Amino acid sequence: MSTKECENFPVDIVYLWCDSSDKNWQEKKKKEFLNAGKIYDDDAVSDCRFINSNELKYSLRSVEKFAPWIRNIIIVTDNQIPDWLDVSNPKIRIVNHSDILPEIALPTFNASAIETSLHKIPDLSEHFLFANDDMFFGNHVDKSFFFSDDGMPVFRFSKRKIINKKYKHLYGYMVSKAYNSVRDQIGQSFPYFPHHNIDAYCKSDIAACYEDFKEEFEATVLQKFREKDCLQRSVFSYHAAALHKGTCKIVNEFPARLNAFITKQPLDSILIELKKSKLSRLNNMPYLFCLNDSLKTTDEDRVVMLNFLQKMFPEQASFEKKYEMNTKIYICYHKDFQKIKNEVLTPIQVGAALSDIDLGFEKDSSGESISYKNKYYSELTALYWIWKNSKADYAGLMHYRRLFDLADGSKRWYNSFLEDIDEVLNLNKNTIENILSDFDIILPMKRVIPKVQSSYQYYKKKHIISDLDAVLEIIKDYSPEIYSTAEEVLKHSNSMYLYNMFIASKEFLDEYAQWLFEILSRLEVQIQTDIEVRTPYQQRVYGFLSERLFTIYIEYHKKSGLKVKEVPVVYCETKKSRYDAFQLRTSIYKVLCKLGIRKLHWKEQYGV
Repeated sequence: MSTKECENFPVDIVYLWCDSSDKNWQEKKKKEFLNAGKIYDDDAVSDCRFINSNELKYSLRSVEKFAPWIRNIIIVTDNQIPDWLDVSNPKIRIVNHSDILPEIALPTFNASAIETSLHKIPDLSEHFLFANDDMFFGNHVDKSFFFSDDGMPVFRFSKRKIINKKYKHLYGYMVSKAYNSVRDQIGQSFPYFPHHNIDAYCKSDIAACYEDFKEEFEATVLQKFREKDCLQRSVFSYHAAALHKGTCKIVNEFPARLNAFITKQPLDSILIELKKSKLSRLNNMPYLFCLNDSLKTTDEDRVVMLNFLQKMFPEQASFEKKYEMNTKIYICYHKDFQKIKNEVLTPIQVGAALSDIDLGFEKDSSGESISYKNKYYSELTALYWIWKNSKADYAGLMHYRRLFDLADGSKRWYNSFLEDIDEVLNLNKNTIENILSDFDIILPMKRVIPKVQSSYQYYKKKHIISDLDAVLEIIKDYSPEIYSTAEEVLKHSNSMYLYNMFIASKEFLDEYAQWLFEILSRLEVQIQTDIEVRTPYQQRVYGFLSERLFTIYIEYHKKSGLKVKEVPVVYCETKKSRYDAFQLRTSIYKVLCKLGIRKLHWKEQYGV
């Protein structure tokens, strides 16, 4: 093939994907597992092999950003479609397992079985790329990255050599089996492990390999879960390499890493076990990277991964559905201050029923409200108003001097907010809805309270502890399923979500508000008479208690899969002397934390 022909040939990319949250899929998997009556390797049947954390969305965004020359994106799946994917987009094709596998092989939960038949995908281009949903483009690449001038694929391998031994780990065993099968039948191939990342193939090469190992492939396709006797897809590369139908390349070896460090050039391909502690290895983005979910990966690691991917690929791709959602984030004001407003940020005057001041925008006293209780309930009168009156699909709450930072989190304090502070902090419809497509709720960074053992002790120190005791008794009666979480949060933890700030679906907000205000209304019957004679600060009891209640509610729902996105909060302090003092305290705090003299108050690395 000439250079010109090479430039013009089409290249598709093929993904294997499943939605592990699909109840029907779960039932089929359970049935096949029980029917088999076998003991499988954990690496073949554990959740990490199938779990869907929405990586596919970001992998596809990486395609559009860094490899827009790819012709078709083909997703091979078991009659499932990602709910965010616009299948009417001409670049998107869904191929079901039944389109390429015999009926006797279905349903299958074995990636190796599906990979036996990649060459049978209808209308697949001769030259194509193959990826799992945890594989990404990290930098701009062209076709020559994957195919030589004569159209032959570039096969990438890790620096780990295959040695003559029986590998105990399932993956190692299967790869060495694939290599040895080729070596024994055809001759010496390339004795290194695959780089486990986006690979290049020619369809005709896979068809030829299939014919040479037809018996092994036909046995593999009938295995419902991965087993040692399955023929792994690395056999395609070993087979083509043995026949000199491609270029073999070892990636990420020491000279390449040294050169990348000196020249600041991207590495070729990186495989990282999905652990939050290892994501820092992606500072200088490689051309390809894989975030490999494993038996050691936790849900927290997956959330950190989504945060990382969201920052790297914040823009929706053209093949994602465009939702017309009504999003309203209400910013509480009780006095005249810089008005922050855009298509999603809506100022609301709290305590309007108690004030003669008209701030010129929505009031919490309109419609169904408890505005007259503001001196006891603080910003909760706005939350109540949103619950009863807002028609938004997504809704949330912030304060006129406290705002979420959805940008880079580089600054904590402002002496006065910039005119375009909403743009600086990425407080816009696209960013908010993009985050909420992967997370259930946006929260302020969790605050760790120093010098106390528990939130309960802190409340006792600052407020009237009998109020909190009464709340616990109400929870035990009204919401007993949450009581153990309440005790855990209050008496065995010294961290909480402050400010009653959050952004979530209106459905979540409504359910939370129903729970919260029922508890507070019961408490009000018990303590309101006493509250009337307290100081103005201690009269704000329901606001103080609600921060604890909100933390309890969130921690309870985390246990059943609530996905939370914690972000920094920025503050505006208009008094220059106080602003300067806060800035100084922040600088000292950073130094003391680095020296190990102070502990972090927040999950992020700045501010007090």
